[in-house]
Amino acid sequence: MLRVNIDAVTILSTLYAQDYADKEQAQLINVSSAMGYMLAVGNIVYSATKYYVSAYTEGLAKELSGHALKAKVLAPAITETEFIDKANNVENFDYSTGVKKYHTAKEMAQFLIELYESNNTVGIVNENYDFVLNDGIYPVLQGL
Repeated sequence: MLRVNIDAVTILSTLYAQDYADKEQAQLINVSSAMGYMLAVGNIVYSATKYYVSAYTEGLAKELSGHALKAKVLAPAITETEFIDKANNVENFDYSTGVKKYHTAKEMAQFLIELYESNNTVGIVNENYDFVLNDGIYPVLQGL
C-alpha cells in the first residue's frame, strides 16, 4: 500500500508533470479516497496513504499554477468494485446488504468526467455521499 499510494504516485506524477507541464489541456488526475480527508480508525494505514495522495496532488496543483498542466484529485467513497473482494479475500461481496451507502462504478466514472471537465482541483464524495467539486481542501502555506 505504501509503495502504490506514496512511491508510485510521487514518481509517476513527477515524471508526467515534467513531460506535460506545458502541454495545453493536459490533466493529471490521481485517485485518492474520501478516507484521504479523514481518519479511518481500524484502517489508518490506508487512510494515511490516501492523505498523502490528496495532499501531494493538491500541492502539485498549486506548484503547477502558471503551467498548462492541471493536477486534480478524485476522492471517492465506497464504490461497487472488486476491491472489497480482493482486500478481504472474499467472493461476491454483496454491497446492497454489506454497506449502508455506496456508488456504482458507473456513477464514479461520471464523477471523474465531471472533475475532468471542471476547473476544480478536488472532486470528493462527502459524508452525505454527494459528489462535490472544490478548489482544494488542505490549507496552503506559501512563501517558505
